[in-house]
Order: sequence, then C-alpha cells, then structure tokens
Amino acid sequence: MKKPAAKAAGWFRPAATLDLHRFTVAESEDLLEEFLHRQFQAGKEWVLVLHGAKTLSNVVERVLKRHPLVEDHEPDNPGATRVRLAKRK
Repeated sequence: MKKPAAKAAGWFRPAATLDLHRFTVAESEDLLEEFLHRQFQAGKEWVLVLHGAKTLSNVVERVLKRHPLVEDHEPDNPGATRVRLAKRK
C-alpha cells in the first residue's frame, strides 16, 4: 500500500477518526460499518480506526478486507489502522 502523500511535516492526518476502545465486538462492527459509509458519503479519502492491539484488531481487519468502500488499509501502529476509502463516482 502506498503511504498518504507527505504533507508539511510528513505526518498522516486522517480526515476522521473512529475510536472503538470502549465497545463490544458486535457494537464495533456496526459502528465501523456506519463510520465508513458516513465518511465515504462525505467524500473523505483517509480515515483512522483506533481499535487496540487485541480482539478488535481482528474484527476491524475482517470488516475492512470485505468492505466495498475500502480501497486499501494498513496498520498505523498495533492499535490503529489507516483506511483509504474508494472515490465517489
């Protein structure tokens, strides 16, 4: 996966962030689905999902792999994932 284009300091600056730390697996799946749809509709390209390094990381990976609005994704660190959404047509 290509890294986001470098900005002034070369930092990744997501257009939006979703923090799933306090939610159950089922809640996290629903919240992630809703988040991805909302951000796609808003025309966002890069978003960040905070999930922690344990159970939810597997859930997030599974959802992102099969989601039709996700162009690509990669770990930002063990507890967060960068997501590139598809472009609106």
